[in-house]
Amino acid sequence: MTRKAKKELKRIINDIGAKGYERGYYWKGYEVYEPVYKGLLYVGDPLVIFVKGDDAWLAPDDEGDEYIHYSILKIEEEKAASQG
Repeated sequence: MTRKAKKELKRIINDIGAKGYERGYYWKGYEVYEPVYKGLLYVGDPLVIFVKGDDAWLAPDDEGDEYIHYSILKIEEEKAASQG
């Protein structure tokens, strides 16, 4: 991730009130980051942040939904692989 993208990622995290972020799975050519919250969290559309080159942006709702479904499948695949 470039410095410019990291700065933008941190700005987005601050704007949405998250305490930090975790790296998600690489998806459709994007680095993906998921906000981490502390305390009370209101549930709504999934929030994920895409990074490519110097740019970072909050995913639109439809792509955020699509990524969440993809990440659930990846987690299930990894769990199945580790169980043999």
